[in-house]
Amino acid sequence: MYENTRSSVQKYINAKDKNEVVFTKGATEAINLVASTFSQKFLKEGDEILLTELEHHSNYVPWHYLRKTKGIRIEFAEVNDEGEVTLDNIEKKITSKTKMIAVTHLSNVTGAILPIKEIVALAHSKNIPVLIDGCQGAPHLKL
Repeated sequence: MYENTRSSVQKYINAKDKNEVVFTKGATEAINLVASTFSQKFLKEGDEILLTELEHHSNYVPWHYLRKTKGIRIEFAEVNDEGEVTLDNIEKKITSKTKMIAVTHLSNVTGAILPIKEIVALAHSKNIPVLIDGCQGAPHLKL
């Protein structure tokens, strides 16, 4: 049953391999798992994680903890006057110290939809991994 579900999720989210699909108890646990394991291997004092001002608390707290314990910096892409985070606002915040971009797909507060495809393309062009909190978007948007 789990493996059939894993294959279904793989197709739905366009994952390259079903082994890229990991089941957790929920988004909070998943984000904590990524933040913790990523930090062990790839983050050192002064490195930056880029978030947006629209993030759910579960995508802020793990990085805040690493700021306190490991000395990383958190940068925030700002919301414009229309309540959106644009690709330009993301790009302005990327530096040579940016080690991950962790963003929501669809804001649970405002309903703003981020340009995820473009954010991922930009990040990957700079060899920066992306963590997407897709909880609000996945059930309602085409992925």
